[in-house]
Amino acid sequence: MDKVETYEDFSYHSHDRYEIYYFHGGECKYLIGDRIYRLQEDDLIIMNGLTLHRAYPEPGAYYERSVIEFSSEWLRPLLNNLNVPELLSPFNQLSNTLFHIKDKGQSAEVKALIKKLAEKVKRSKEENAVDDRFQVGELTAMLMQLLFKVYELSKQQLEHNIHAESDKNLHVKKMIEWIDTHFCEPITLDDIAHHLSISKYYMSRIFKDVTGYTIMQYIMSCRINRAKYLLEIHPDKSILEVSLESGFEDSSHFSRFFRKQMKLTPTEYRNSKAIRMKNTN
Repeated sequence: MDKVETYEDFSYHSHDRYEIYYFHGGECKYLIGDRIYRLQEDDLIIMNGLTLHRAYPEPGAYYERSVIEFSSEWLRPLLNNLNVPELLSPFNQLSNTLFHIKDKGQSAEVKALIKKLAEKVKRSKEENAVDDRFQVGELTAMLMQLLFKVYELSKQQLEHNIHAESDKNLHVKKMIEWIDTHFCEPITLDDIAHHLSISKYYMSRIFKDVTGYTIMQYIMSCRINRAKYLLEIHPDKSILEVSLESGFEDSSHFSRFFRKQMKLTPTEYRNSKAIRMKNTN
């Protein structure tokens, strides 16, 4: 889990993590792509993170919310092992959706889970134990509880069919799903267009319109995240193995691109994570 906090960055932004945004109260509009929501107390938004989004609170007015971000790359293997991969389906199938939680019991449960998560993360940071495997395990269990609640809410949303998606969004969703499965392979724009039976030029345009990324930027982001995961979790793998298993053609290209993105070489990144782990044990 990458983040459980309240922050004051109201500028447009996007990222390659899923996001759960809970609005506790105040005066605020929320912009996601070309949609504008006027938030109500206990509103919950789930986002794929790729579409540009921002909060727009009324200047000087009360505004309270909680934000949880997490990487699907990190969580998906665990959910697959537990045979509940559909817990991520709201983020893939609904993408960017607002839930008006009218049931006070449901909103109380969600708020309690978010509060527990926030307190646990704060305590872990204070104890310098954010990388401790027991702390990570406990945080993961809490996040999964919250994902079960989000999934429960999403079923109601699908049943009522509140948000009918445009053809453009559906095309982009299919692109992302295909890329998420194949980014470790040597894929090209022509490959994606062929598999999805769509024009390469139309595909490139709508992907940028919806996500704010070019298709290749998204693919390279997926590859870098995969490489970071392998560098941390498999210290025995060589840099060449990590590069090839992440979708790069060779270790030289991988190392140059990784350093440009992360401001560290792959080896420096791996060593920095090893030092953090050592300091917490």
